[in-house]
Amino acid sequence: MQSRPRSPLAMLMLLAAFAPAALAQDRHRGPAPAPQSVAVPEEGTTLPMGSAGGRPTLEVMIDGKGPFTFIVDTGAHISVVDTKLQEELALPTSPGVRAAAPGGRPAPTIVVIDEMKIGDTVLGSMVGAVMPLSSLMGDPGAPRGVLSASSFPGNLVTFDYPAKRITIAKGALAQEDAKTTFGYTMQEPLPTVPIRVAGKEARVHLDTGSGYGLSLPTKYLQELPLVSEAQEVRKAKTLMGDFPVSSAKLKGTVELGQYTLAVTDVNFSDIGPAPHIATGNIGYEILKDFVVTLDSRNRLIRIARPS
Repeated sequence: MQSRPRSPLAMLMLLAAFAPAALAQDRHRGPAPAPQSVAVPEEGTTLPMGSAGGRPTLEVMIDGKGPFTFIVDTGAHISVVDTKLQEELALPTSPGVRAAAPGGRPAPTIVVIDEMKIGDTVLGSMVGAVMPLSSLMGDPGAPRGVLSASSFPGNLVTFDYPAKRITIAKGALAQEDAKTTFGYTMQEPLPTVPIRVAGKEARVHLDTGSGYGLSLPTKYLQELPLVSEAQEVRKAKTLMGDFPVSSAKLKGTVELGQYTLAVTDVNFSDIGPAPHIATGNIGYEILKDFVVTLDSRNRLIRIARPS
């Protein structure tokens, strides 16, 4: 697997910082600006899943140019184009989208992509935020952008980690069953799932954009049984500042629906979309054993072990 970026959670929280309340678009409703058109072939589109530090990637064409490597991220409110790629493609800014960054931070530039092709699937007239991904990830060879997994409303996006493939197909998930399929509300713009950590209930983002395992807010340091005291392991550098990340071994199990997850070490940090909001997430080190399917229109997510 490729080396991880030096700021493991920074990209997630950078994207989360520009939440729906901070982005307004005249012709779209929902947790993120949706493409004006989504054309998925009847047989669907299945493509090889690449990896950027555990984050799933696909090759995309933008306005007939490319291919460019994009991370496909359930933890992104909005798709993102790297600053250098925006300059290379001379993408026009969008007059229909207003951006206002919380906390007084500079607002990102919002651009229009007339057409993005992912295999035989075509997204028409979509918007994206311009951000310095290569410098944020600390890698000049980093992916050129992030494709929000919620960009395909009315279709299913499936991340088959064991088979290393991503499928975009027409359809919908069945209703929530609290075993393998979980719902999330309009107040939760990112897909979330309920977990039990050493018997304690928590709700975390299911984040394909994280190359790590389980991360929780630091308040859980006082609430969970740990084998030893947590130790700081790194700093997460974000546009909101630097956040310490500590790690400790858990005494107990982690459960998600009907599954017991292979988790021993837990990360703790108060990174969040705003200084007063700390959120947890589960990423690659857990998801790598599962098939994850997102139904963004019906706000459902399914996680299943392959047969």
